Formats: sequence, structure tokens, C-alpha cells
Amino acid sequence: MAKRIVWKHNNVVSLKLREDLYSLGQMLGRATMRFFNITSGDGNWHNIDLNEVDPIFTLFIGNIVLHNLADKKVSDKDVKPSTASCEPYWIKPKLNFDGGYPFKGGNLIDIGTEGNICTTEGRVVQEDLSLPADKEIIETYQLTNMWGDVHVRDRLLHFFDTGKDDDFLKKKVFPGYVTEHPV
Repeated sequence: MAKRIVWKHNNVVSLKLREDLYSLGQMLGRATMRFFNITSGDGNWHNIDLNEVDPIFTLFIGNIVLHNLADKKVSDKDVKPSTASCEPYWIKPKLNFDGGYPFKGGNLIDIGTEGNICTTEGRVVQEDLSLPADKEIIETYQLTNMWGDVHVRDRLLHFFDTGKDDDFLKKKVFPGYVTEHPV
């Protein structure tokens, strides 16, 4: 794994998910990374334009993802970064004081398209999301929770192995949530 990759907006990194499976992530804002529906068996990338590759999801990530999954920074001449803005809408989970999982339910918030607004400062767009009433919103937007390397790897591996984006965290935050279709 790479020893030191510096966080810089729009940098693209090759992510080693297992010995024979690599994918790409693009750094956005201060702590968000967009993951793409593209793989390589050896982590070598050439003539890729991420504007032409479907994104899978964008997540807030910890530095541990760079330390443990990022194999190398990819040159802009090999992989052209996506020009799409950071997703403005996110689901901010609410603290659960009733016992069990520490988060339950959430609010849809707007953090802007640069991804630099702190999630605590995001404007609330819709409060108290719940199932089944808000299933489409819950399915469409990502949670603001910070993801670590193990969970990012597991989620990407599940996607590439099955074609389904199975967000286990949403299932805990919104009991009864089930992804019904592939991405």
C-alpha cells in the first residue's frame, strides 16, 4: 500500500480491494470521495475519463481509507477526473437515546456543491425521514457518517461481486430499509 498520499481536491487514487481487484476513487471537498463503477485486475489505469464512468456513491471517509486502500495516486494524463460537483444533499442521522444503535432516522441536509460545509452547518431540507414515507429519499442520498477502510472495502466488494449497492449502515439507521434493485 502507498505510504503517503496527500489529500487534494480532484486527485484520483487507485484502490486495492483485493489481490486481483482495483477500482478508482476521486477526492472531493475536505473529506469526501466518489467511487466509480470501474475495475482493473492489476491497478494500472490508462486513457480513462471519469466523466464517462458511472459513479457508484460518494462518502465521507477517514484518512484510514487512503492509508489502507489507496494503492497509488493516478496521474491526470492516465485518468481524467470527473468534473461533476460534490453531491449537495446528504442524510444526517439523528442520535438515538432509546438504546440500541446510536443513530436512528435522520434529516436531509444541504451542504452545498463544494463539499466544504461542515455537516453540522448544513441547511435542513427535510426533517425526520422515515420509512416507508421517505424511502425514495433514503435510497437516493448517502449518510453523513464517516466511513473507514474496512467498511468501504466491504461495500465496494459487495457491489462488484453482486452488482448491488448494499448500504448496511442505512439498514441500522433506518430499520426495515432494504435495497430492492441493483444500481
